[in-house]
Amino acid sequence: MQIHSLSKVLGLPFVLIAIIILYYSSYVERSYSIYIFIPVIFIVALYVFHGVIDHWWRTKFPIKFDPKLRRWLNEYFPHYGSLPESDKSIFEYRLGLYIDARLFKSVGSELGEVPEDIKCMIAAHGVQMTMAQNDYLIGDIDRIYVYKHPFPTPDNQFLHTVETNVEDGVIILSIEQLTNSILYPSHFYNVAYHAYAEAFMGVHNTITFPDCEETWGEVEKVCGFSKETLIQQTGYQNLPLLPVHIACFFNNSDNYKQIFPKHYERFSQIFSQ
Repeated sequence: MQIHSLSKVLGLPFVLIAIIILYYSSYVERSYSIYIFIPVIFIVALYVFHGVIDHWWRTKFPIKFDPKLRRWLNEYFPHYGSLPESDKSIFEYRLGLYIDARLFKSVGSELGEVPEDIKCMIAAHGVQMTMAQNDYLIGDIDRIYVYKHPFPTPDNQFLHTVETNVEDGVIILSIEQLTNSILYPSHFYNVAYHAYAEAFMGVHNTITFPDCEETWGEVEKVCGFSKETLIQQTGYQNLPLLPVHIACFFNNSDNYKQIFPKHYERFSQIFSQ
């Protein structure tokens, strides 16, 4: 039997000890009640650090990758299909760990749990971006919130489809925009690449990235979208170009290399592509 949560296994004996102490305190000898603090301290510690403990455990004993998610990757994520079998195994290993280590939550009127295939659809972009990095979890950005439609937030009180807050450790996405970008990549901008680009830039803020802010015309040629389309689909009137460049580097690699050869070389060094 495979253990999915080491923290729960470790916590069970302390829960039983706490129950026994409570029983003896209530029915046998009240002086036992002072000992309740011992298992409670361990239970609280396991609760606080359960994510770290369980992630460490699963790096040593990974859960078998879901075949349904593998089929999704083969059908809808071209990068995965281009990998040799050995790298596919690494990709699946990291993808499984990433999904397990990060909180995915639907918000807005669709408040609830996020299906596994949606988690896979989002996380695959971050895993691709960090395949050559040791930090495939991308720092402490550990919460991914999903809206069905464009959304406003306290920081950006207008409708938009992507937002990354490195300080708070949050990525927010419109799943409608992302799904359309995967099904119809020539018509919709991929906001998952954009979000993970911003996350990577924020976590690795000592890296020198190329200067990309005066390149709108060339960007339009790479991605096939006009500036107006990118602004309309993201919701940002002052859309920063560096994450757009990184998104194009991963999503339109051949075009990007042809139009931005120097930037392509620099991004290849940064991402070890």
